[in-house]
Amino acid sequence: MSFEQPKFVNSKESKIEKKEFSYLPECVRNAENALQDFLKLKPEERVLFLEDKKTNRDVILILKEAIQNMGSSWEKIVLKKETKRREIQNLLKENEIVIDLSVESSQATENLLDEDIKKFGNRALALYDIDTGMFKEGGALTEKLEDLEWRLNKMETLLKNAVGFRITSVYGTNLEVELRPFKERRWFKDTGVIEGPGQWDNLPGGEIFTTPDEGKVNGTLVLPALDSIISPEQGVDEFINLKIKNGKIVLIQGGKSAEKLRKNLEEMAYEAYKERKNPWDVYQCAELAFGANSKARSVVADPDQPYNFPGVSTVETEKRLGTIHIAFGDTKHGEEGTEGFVETVCHYDFVIPRNGLTVEMFNNEEDFKKKVNGRKIINRGGLNFF
Repeated sequence: MSFEQPKFVNSKESKIEKKEFSYLPECVRNAENALQDFLKLKPEERVLFLEDKKTNRDVILILKEAIQNMGSSWEKIVLKKETKRREIQNLLKENEIVIDLSVESSQATENLLDEDIKKFGNRALALYDIDTGMFKEGGALTEKLEDLEWRLNKMETLLKNAVGFRITSVYGTNLEVELRPFKERRWFKDTGVIEGPGQWDNLPGGEIFTTPDEGKVNGTLVLPALDSIISPEQGVDEFINLKIKNGKIVLIQGGKSAEKLRKNLEEMAYEAYKERKNPWDVYQCAELAFGANSKARSVVADPDQPYNFPGVSTVETEKRLGTIHIAFGDTKHGEEGTEGFVETVCHYDFVIPRNGLTVEMFNNEEDFKKKVNGRKIINRGGLNFF
């Protein structure tokens, strides 16, 4: 464990940081705006950074410079295997804000978001998989909060009447998603704003989601990319075909990328079994969501590079306006009224690109059964939300 004092002045590290920032003023400025708009950071508040050896160093520099410019102080702890939960808890008592930039899992922070920040009244920002591209001009973190709120309100007005969806794409997706009856589960608008004690979120913001009826998702879902937690690559060697029956993945077809997904889910199923949970729940359809951030990037970082070139993080791509994402695994999203019945060891989001995507919404159960009188809220990539 190592700590770092919040003052930059007269330290060797601060001089290095200042020099590196000479070409990133726009990133620092955009970080300041994001911290003010979404985290509601105040000058008198203290910030605790959680880092590890894989944390993006450029992102750290941007955020620390921005926080200093805003008049706030910060300190950090570098997480190691021997770091204890009580050490984190002691630091939570001294800092109002937590920014988690750690990449590897740590036992010390396993209960950070669901227990510890609630106990000590902290606000937490989870930035496990962020890069500097989000801070650049036109990047996802420069999206105006009022624009996000306007889109999400429009989306909610439309989606709250839905009973089911038919989702198709040029890649071969043909999926029926039914919602719980009587509007049992609401749609949650995630702007990314974190302003109350015990609250946390990730950035960028910009999605609206719910949990479908667990046993009533059926058809084929074709994936052109994986969740970046499973694979950081910008694509797949072959499209991955998921056969879904009664809400669960029953068949995974494709090439090497499909095998990577298959092995990951098998490992997660074994972890669930060890924790005395139903191993089949890792295959459960857990979420349907629509992106609302017009500045979020697609997973393809460079179309001129091969599929295994590093792509953009799912934390950003799932927020891209015009896309949808469908998740599998845990349905306990942490938002009252949206959660399902399944609690398991993983939650993976798979983004379906806007290109060639059609989402037909039905407001009546009979219409959904017969697939008539639907409204195409996304029609071959064209948005009909607004």
